[in-house]
Parts: sequence; C-alpha cells; structure tokens
Amino acid sequence: MSKLWAERLTALGMIVVAAFFLVQSTDMPGTSGTFPQFTTTIIILLAVVMIVRSFLTHDRKLQGEVSFDFSYFGMKPVYIMVVGVVYTILIFQIGFYVTSVLFFFLVTWMTGYKNLKGTAIVAVVLFPLMYLFFTIGLGADLPRGVLM
Repeated sequence: MSKLWAERLTALGMIVVAAFFLVQSTDMPGTSGTFPQFTTTIIILLAVVMIVRSFLTHDRKLQGEVSFDFSYFGMKPVYIMVVGVVYTILIFQIGFYVTSVLFFFLVTWMTGYKNLKGTAIVAVVLFPLMYLFFTIGLGADLPRGVLM
C-alpha cells in the first residue's frame, strides 16, 4: 500500500472514530459535552485537511510504499497503550496512587529513559503533590484498592 493511501485511510479512520464520539457526546447532560464536541470536530476537520493534502501534495516523504516495523521499537506505542489499559483496570483493584507510581516507573523505562535517579526524584516530588492537590485540596474521591 502506498503512503498516500495509508494517509487517506488513517484520516478516514480518524473521521469515523471522532464522529462516533461526537454523536456520543451529544447525550451528555448540560454543557459537559462541549469539550468533547469541540475536540472531535477539530479532529474531523484536521482529518479532512489530511485527505485533501494527500491529493495535492508532492511531498517526497509520502512517496513509496508503507513499511511495517514489528520490532520492539516499532511496536512500543502499542505496548504502552496496552500498559495504559491495564493501568486503568488496576487503578480500581490496587488503588490510584500505588498503581500510578508503578505505571510511572514502567512507562518511563519502556520509553527508554534509563535515569532511575531522575525518575525517582520526579516521583518523590510529583506524587505527594498529586496527593495534596487531588485528595486534600480538591477532596477528590480517587479509587482505593487493596493497597491504598
């Protein structure tokens, strides 16, 4: 498949998914659907621009065939999305803060950031601030699981 057709199919897929969420957001109560409606409309408009651009462009990087990279590096975004889905499920089983710390360290390692000391410093600052902001400041009732 050519890169131009891949660009067009990607844009078409974006339009379909965004249109689905746009329709779903119309049933939201009050004005809570305003932001999803705005973002999905922007996504649809940008996807239309992608399609139009694919017919008008002479860009050399869109010439040739699509090549798929199934190495760890090529599949890394997919792996991180899977970890994100597992994280979302585990929040309710283990607890928000414990799961978030584990997710933070795992994703920084998966993306290739190997400075454990820097990651630890960020975590030591970030998670207490999150606790102060969400739990104490806003009084948010975050999911509690087995560990917290």
